[in-house]
Amino acid sequence: MLTKPIRRKVLLPTQKVSIEDYFRLEDKSIYKHEYHNGSILKMAGGQLPHNRLAQKAATIIDSFVESNELAFIVSNSDTKIRIEQYNKFVYPDAVVICEKPEFYQNRKDTITNPLLIVEVLSGSTKDYDRTIKYEYYRTIPSFKEYILVHQDTKHVSVYTKQTDTTWIVRDYDGDDATAILYAIQECPLPLKRLYRGLEKGI
Repeated sequence: MLTKPIRRKVLLPTQKVSIEDYFRLEDKSIYKHEYHNGSILKMAGGQLPHNRLAQKAATIIDSFVESNELAFIVSNSDTKIRIEQYNKFVYPDAVVICEKPEFYQNRKDTITNPLLIVEVLSGSTKDYDRTIKYEYYRTIPSFKEYILVHQDTKHVSVYTKQTDTTWIVRDYDGDDATAILYAIQECPLPLKRLYRGLEKGI
């Protein structure tokens, strides 16, 4: 009795996308995508509380920078960050750039020298932002401070790089707390002001 040969599914290697093709596609897309060493990942759209917290954090920091006439540049989630060591391009929720921005291959939407990065923690990204993404960011020489803003509770964590390259974490809770951003001349980030108007969603 003849039997049919068993057909085995052949798994073909996924073709990597070049950086040039990534930018070509991203420039035409209405959605944001990150680039991870040849793979393109679509970013999930942020909900209103997430977007508001990112915007308010950037606004508070920018107000401090402007009022003190500091030479930093504050930008939002439209700015991509190049992570050279891991061949990645990622979008932060907000970023403070060193005095003079350094652009990746003269692209005005992609910088290589972030000083301070803000990420708002959501349920789907909080573990990634706290661990793996933080490790990626730490490979950038200019990067000195990491701000994690919790979405579901009034809590902010500030990771600050020390002169010996170690990092210190400071946690701030509740309306009476004011986070201090040491990388930009001890910029205050009052939690009451940051979370104002979002209490019903927390």
